[in-house]
Amino acid sequence: MSSDNHRRQIESLNRELGQLHQKLARERKNESDKVSRIGSIERSINQNTSSGILQSKLRDIDRLNRDIERSKKQQADLTKKIADKESKKHTQEKNLLREQKREQDRLFRQQEKELAGYRSQLSKVLSESEQGSLTLTNQQNNKTHDVFISHASEDKESFVHLLAESLTAKGIDVWYDETVLTVGDSLRRSIDKGLASSRYGIVVLSTSFFSKNWPQYELDGLVTRETSSGNKVILPIWHKVSKDEVASYSPTLADKVALNTGILSLDEIVRQLVEVIQPVPTTSKEDAGSE
Repeated sequence: MSSDNHRRQIESLNRELGQLHQKLARERKNESDKVSRIGSIERSINQNTSSGILQSKLRDIDRLNRDIERSKKQQADLTKKIADKESKKHTQEKNLLREQKREQDRLFRQQEKELAGYRSQLSKVLSESEQGSLTLTNQQNNKTHDVFISHASEDKESFVHLLAESLTAKGIDVWYDETVLTVGDSLRRSIDKGLASSRYGIVVLSTSFFSKNWPQYELDGLVTRETSSGNKVILPIWHKVSKDEVASYSPTLADKVALNTGILSLDEIVRQLVEVIQPVPTTSKEDAGSE
């Protein structure tokens, strides 16, 4: 049974329990009212009460006592029904938790499988690149970039787009999906080539970044580059996140010195990045011909 079915059954049981509790409350009030009436009748009997009136009052008390017994029986039945419904509800809640765990486990296994596929493909591409066997078909594909920007699409408008423009204005060759990708390009292959051909990787860490598969795929590639080369590759930027949030996502990333959009202005961030990246000067055709 799916989680939704368990939830519907729990909701139905909650409605039934609400109705039963209302009935039980009415029966308890009914019993209390009849006990009060008996007390009132008993207090009205005194030495001046005639025999006929006394008999009438005693009959009323007897009738009220029978009503009280029926009410108590009804309360006992309602209490039992409530206990049965509570037991069923408890069982459904346990079943719901088990089903939710199964669904989460299935989703986790599926995501892990997809991520493993991404990592395997990326490792293959990077290995081919390092061995010199990655053949690019044109000058654009052969181009080496200064920096690759890994980010979540939700952060483009608030920060990433301006960052890419500002770095480009400073002479930094930026691999940024909005300026590199064109209609019909393979996203995975283009990202693989961008990762392999960029000297550095700017990683814009945010809550949106943490929840997406593609940024994780890109980060894995940059970590592989940095680990295999032994050189600094990853340049982290914290965007609207705390150190605790970064640490819960990746303790190793939290340990890296990072730029923080909550502390530094865009110009300050760009200036510090340029100091690290320092674009590689290109050799002109005239220089190449004179050698």
